[in-house]
Amino acid sequence: MQRIISALTALVYAGLSSAEPHTDSSYQLYFDSHSFAYSETAPIHQIVSDFEGPHFDGGKHSFTHNFWEMGVRRSNWKAAYVIRYDYSLNYTSDAAELIYGDKNDIAIEKNREYDVYLDLVHTRALGLKLGYQWQVLEQFNIGVDISYLKTSELLEGKVEGKFTANDNDYSGEAYINYVYSQDDLLDRPTDKPKGQGYAIDLAWDWRLNSKYRMRGKWTDLLSEITFDNAPFTNATASSNRISYDNEGKIDVKPLVSGTLDYRKHHLKYPRQMNVDAFYQLQTDTELVAGWYQYGDLNFYSLGTTYNTSKEIKLMTRFDFKSNALTLGVDTSNFSVALTSDRLKIKEARTFGLDFTTRIEF
Repeated sequence: MQRIISALTALVYAGLSSAEPHTDSSYQLYFDSHSFAYSETAPIHQIVSDFEGPHFDGGKHSFTHNFWEMGVRRSNWKAAYVIRYDYSLNYTSDAAELIYGDKNDIAIEKNREYDVYLDLVHTRALGLKLGYQWQVLEQFNIGVDISYLKTSELLEGKVEGKFTANDNDYSGEAYINYVYSQDDLLDRPTDKPKGQGYAIDLAWDWRLNSKYRMRGKWTDLLSEITFDNAPFTNATASSNRISYDNEGKIDVKPLVSGTLDYRKHHLKYPRQMNVDAFYQLQTDTELVAGWYQYGDLNFYSLGTTYNTSKEIKLMTRFDFKSNALTLGVDTSNFSVALTSDRLKIKEARTFGLDFTTRIEF
């Protein structure tokens, strides 16, 4: 909490002492939503459907970041109520194959060693956001958002181990260390933990000259959610109770030994970054090159914007990592953009939807 108070104090002081105050006294109500999901393993619809489905691409990463924000702006300030949902998965291709096989009743390959690793963060949160934007230089602006967040839904931890599937038996161990609000792995009855904390975002835009401009944003540049009494499991699962059924599929009844208790836990969101560089090709047309980073994943894109009038702008962009296309429109009252790597949304491995609306009074 001390960090939240210090950050808010610094933000208010910076706003009050800004050398270039905004003189517009009108209010603006706004709603801003952002959803983005990416999977290297299977269609997003299949993953949220408990991995059940016909598609499997291997891979090592899947994530989704979503927020909904409703608030008011006045001059350089904004205040909003926020809801967010985050799910991040990093894993080995062997782990993805085993999970997919288990969920779809597919027999695993025999006489093979599997390297199992799974690292995940899953949480829902809601809270309040306070933001301020000021002009540092004539052509350079910075905006800072500070969110106070509360959550009672949590799943974070790791599963790591190796095992060998032979013709008639199964051997190996997995090490489990995770905290949770609901224990879906071992069905342990627990009291839901309550967490609170902060997330700080930093945005900037810079017009270099009449032809070039840049903008960027760091989401969750600093973040920490603290749970004072989070249930956790730190254990070893052995292969003593693992066997095959008549069809060669895994019958898992692992013998688990370890610690099941409560502890103080600090959750940090994966850091995100967006950087866009624009070049004014013609009076109504810009070229744009983009770089988006989520954790250690990097997405590079190229696109264009086209002003059909003073109030309407069309946008298109192609991302080279996900092979996803984005189409969007921006007007004086709203903006919307859709991202997908497939024409059929149910088959998309990458999907994004952004929507913003604003009303001034």
